[in-house]
Amino acid sequence: MKSIKWRVIVILALVATSVLALVPRSVKQRVYNAQSGQMRDTTVRRVPIKLGLDLRGGVHLALEVDESRGVISDCSDAIRRAERVVRTRIDEFGTTEPVVQVAGNCRLIVELAGETDPARARSIVERTAFLEFRLTDTRDQFRLALPAIDAALQRAGVTASRSGGAATRANDGEPSSGKAITDLLTSRADSTDSTTAATGPAGATGGPFSRLLNQGRVPGEFLVAEDRVANVDRLLARPELQQLVPRGLELRWGTAITRGGLTARPLYAVQSRAIITGEELQKAVAGRDPMTNAAEVQFELTRGGGRKFGDATGRNIGNYLAILLDGRVQGEPAVIRDRIGMNGRIELAGKSLEEANDLALVLRAGALPVPLHVVDQRTIGASLGSDSIAEGVRASVLAVGFVLLVMGVYYGLSGLLAVGALGLYVLYCLGGLAAFGFTLTLPGLAGFALSIGMAVDANVLIFERMREELDAGRSVRRAIDEGFRHAMSAIVDSNVTTALTAMILYVVGTESVQGFALTLLIGLVASMVTAVFVTRTFFLIWVKRRPTMTTLKHFTIRLFANARYDFIKVRRWAYGITAAIIVPGMITLAAKGITYSIEFTGGTMMQVRTTEVVEMNRLRGALERGGVPKAEIQSFGSPRDFVIRARLDASGASQKQTEAVAAAASKALDSELGAGAYKMIRYEGVSPKVGGELQQKAFIAILVSFVTTLIYLAFRFEWRFGLAAVIATAHDVIATIAFIRYLDLEVSLVVVAAVLTVLGYSLNDTIVIFDRVRENLKSRGNRSLATILNLSINETLPRTILTGGTTLATALFLSFFAGEVIKPFALVMTFGIIVGTFSSIFVASPVLLWISRRWSTPAAARSQSPPVTPRIGDQGSAVPTT
Repeated sequence: MKSIKWRVIVILALVATSVLALVPRSVKQRVYNAQSGQMRDTTVRRVPIKLGLDLRGGVHLALEVDESRGVISDCSDAIRRAERVVRTRIDEFGTTEPVVQVAGNCRLIVELAGETDPARARSIVERTAFLEFRLTDTRDQFRLALPAIDAALQRAGVTASRSGGAATRANDGEPSSGKAITDLLTSRADSTDSTTAATGPAGATGGPFSRLLNQGRVPGEFLVAEDRVANVDRLLARPELQQLVPRGLELRWGTAITRGGLTARPLYAVQSRAIITGEELQKAVAGRDPMTNAAEVQFELTRGGGRKFGDATGRNIGNYLAILLDGRVQGEPAVIRDRIGMNGRIELAGKSLEEANDLALVLRAGALPVPLHVVDQRTIGASLGSDSIAEGVRASVLAVGFVLLVMGVYYGLSGLLAVGALGLYVLYCLGGLAAFGFTLTLPGLAGFALSIGMAVDANVLIFERMREELDAGRSVRRAIDEGFRHAMSAIVDSNVTTALTAMILYVVGTESVQGFALTLLIGLVASMVTAVFVTRTFFLIWVKRRPTMTTLKHFTIRLFANARYDFIKVRRWAYGITAAIIVPGMITLAAKGITYSIEFTGGTMMQVRTTEVVEMNRLRGALERGGVPKAEIQSFGSPRDFVIRARLDASGASQKQTEAVAAAASKALDSELGAGAYKMIRYEGVSPKVGGELQQKAFIAILVSFVTTLIYLAFRFEWRFGLAAVIATAHDVIATIAFIRYLDLEVSLVVVAAVLTVLGYSLNDTIVIFDRVRENLKSRGNRSLATILNLSINETLPRTILTGGTTLATALFLSFFAGEVIKPFALVMTFGIIVGTFSSIFVASPVLLWISRRWSTPAAARSQSPPVTPRIGDQGSAVPTT
């Protein structure tokens, strides 16, 4: 009684812990107040279980160090320093529970749940935001160096273009409407006040470089026609020109301006050494100019920065000061009229207040230590997330209902006890997700439904063992104890191998696959606790209340009772069936290959939902006319849902190409349907580099699963058992790949997760049979191995059929009710359960027989005592007798 009391206390404690973990709680979170310009604490109501982006919508970004601007010696250190800056920016962005984490050595993952503007989010994360204040070339050193530069370029074979004259003159039109500093600096001097103003081409010689420039009204400013900017950039990169740029000066572009109907881009000669940088900035707040109502950013320098800035500006009264952000001059430099202190503002004429807020945000967070670029971008619409939740919950409820019905009907009152334990299993799983802060994804939701079916396995193993003990004449209490004891070995072995597969999935997978792996791991732990501890406690309480009970009520229905099938005898027929499935599949695979998803190949994937039913050919024609001729388009569930894919197989393809394809496709749809006639509910842009890495990881995951399984089974059983199990599992994986090829399913990470889950499920079945084979070898070692294999398969056949049936039913529910996104996973799992059950009976055991005959030792064959390993020379496949 004391033991039962403590068991009940532990169960209630786990229930209380799970319930507390699932209770929503209020937490304090620091957010930025735009009015005060300070961070403040606010109370946020946090849900207990975090939902992944595929369930609530949002933006996923993967960033890497951009080494196109220079090689980074220590990428790992650089990305960790960048992570701190990005985290600060995101904390002020306003997203609830954002994710900012380093993945691997050189990649940064940013996830913003609920964000609907991916372009804005990307701009804030990716922008370097390196702020500098520099003096312009007041002494006209660069203008005076132009003749020498022209001469050097002519000697190098560069000639002036006839049409190379400037498209814009310096005294045309109005000043730039770009960013300008107002309070810290006076407005720039009129052209009549500037001693450096020019009215004609900057280069009197009309050389190949100077003919492309027109001097502006600010010292060090030159205007370049927009269509000549690329030419100037090419010349600026030439070593002949770089060597003649005066010491202490650098050339930096400004923002494009329009004067007199012509567009030009200013090029500034500025001092290479900054007066101060953004490191001296301590506050930046967005606002509006009370006089002009233009957006602006008001900033405040640190005390030390203010002194440094004041000293420098006090020495340069009358000179011009340029503000540079990420190496680009912001607006027009302004003349310094007086000493400048700690406070000032940057005016953003023509910009919105939201843009001003974003600029203030990145300035406050500080500059990135290294430039970053996006290598993987995914956007999930909130509507798709809500649909996925509804479909996943519906499938899960149906699966749970079916499992509970089967257990109640098949095992009667004992089954109802297991049903009660399964109810606690669900509670423990959800409590575990909440307590450890794991994120529930759509594949995770599917994995949760699937784990319900697999959780029955432990109960079935125990109940079938209890049946055998009752058949042998044991008392009810003795049958319960022996049933749990004998089933424990198979339960532990099957759960450990599945856990190894889940851990491998977590290591190599993306967020969705990791969510599935975590759910599976939590499910395995909860299954062990409920089946081994909770269910046994319920039985102990029941027996304690009914001490005179001589049998378990309603424990009489039994599938395949006293089965005596000769499975080993028909192994060659089974090999033929296997060959009929695998060989054509492998031939087709060799001829056509596998259709990989965008995740693996790199490219662009967009899921759109139109307001009205649209013909697919109409969309295909629009994409071809819009410059996306090789795009694949297919319906996706409903007549108004379509998926558009553009793959990038070229080795030189880049993330910029995926973005260009997405922009072209959106423009084509806008032109054909109208901007408001469709909605983008999912977007993925993956660089080929990321896709190649994921292919490699998927292959490694399957290979490592095989190796770890072989090592574990060799340790727990014997190497022959491990090798036979791995061969049978390899058979299942190959057959599943053939099935994928037959249906021409797109191989994504979710499908890879399904294949690895099939691997784990198949091992479960094989281990249960092998565990019984090992037991029978010890107790009935005088029989031939073929007889023992047949006996073991028949003894475990009720468990095999019942567990396989409930798990198969769960997979079918997912196939029909879990939506298009999860359907490939469910289809692969459905086939995998069937082929896994088949192989554990018709492949694993015959292969073990063959291996044992091939590599058994003569000493073992001659031993008269019950052998640990099967004897060689076993002939025939006698039907077991009982």
